[in-house]
Amino acid sequence: MHPMPVMTTRSRTEPLPYHAGPHASTIAVALLLLACSAATDAARDRFAEIFARTLQVRQTMHSIRARFTETTTSSLLQKPFVAHGTVLAAPPSRVLMTYTDPERRIVAIDDQSLTVSWPDRGEREAIDIRQTQKRIDQYFAHASLDALRSMFEIVVEPDAAVRGADRVDLRPKRKPIKAGLERLQLWIDRESLLLVQMQMTFPGGDTKSIRLDEVTLNVPVTDEMFRIR
Repeated sequence: MHPMPVMTTRSRTEPLPYHAGPHASTIAVALLLLACSAATDAARDRFAEIFARTLQVRQTMHSIRARFTETTTSSLLQKPFVAHGTVLAAPPSRVLMTYTDPERRIVAIDDQSLTVSWPDRGEREAIDIRQTQKRIDQYFAHASLDALRSMFEIVVEPDAAVRGADRVDLRPKRKPIKAGLERLQLWIDRESLLLVQMQMTFPGGDTKSIRLDEVTLNVPVTDEMFRIR
């Protein structure tokens, strides 16, 4: 059983790992929850300003709900693979992603495991992600501003393609990070200071992007809402 959907390659239909496994998925949702929450006791530049202001928002954020569009590109795909759905998340690590198309799929994540369910197939797969979560904590969640700068080349600039947003472009300097991630781009809305879009570029050039729409903060949540029924 493959913890990912089947997609069509150029030559035939076969199970294709398309960076939708635990590493990519947990990075994506962790960034959604963290919303750029690094400490900001360093230089007063645009990067530090964005992170400082975003941290203030995060301190009052108890949950988030949004619609998402997830786009995957790969040299093995004839065209980009696009999926839609909704995401519900609550810090520090509870996430439920419900895919509505092209195939129904539910992804539930906590601090220990990632569970994928395909209701129409009657299949379910659980993956231990504790080591992945530790790496996310090390490289993102618990890193100071200076630590982030030591690990990434960071550029912040407006992006005319995403109205009202600044793009934070992070390129890893260290080999352990480069082995799994070539580039990370985050788009932060200037007014709400929320993450509205992100794109991960993997070694070899494959990409995964997630765009968030209709983002709502602090919706009522219960433990039951994060369980796959």
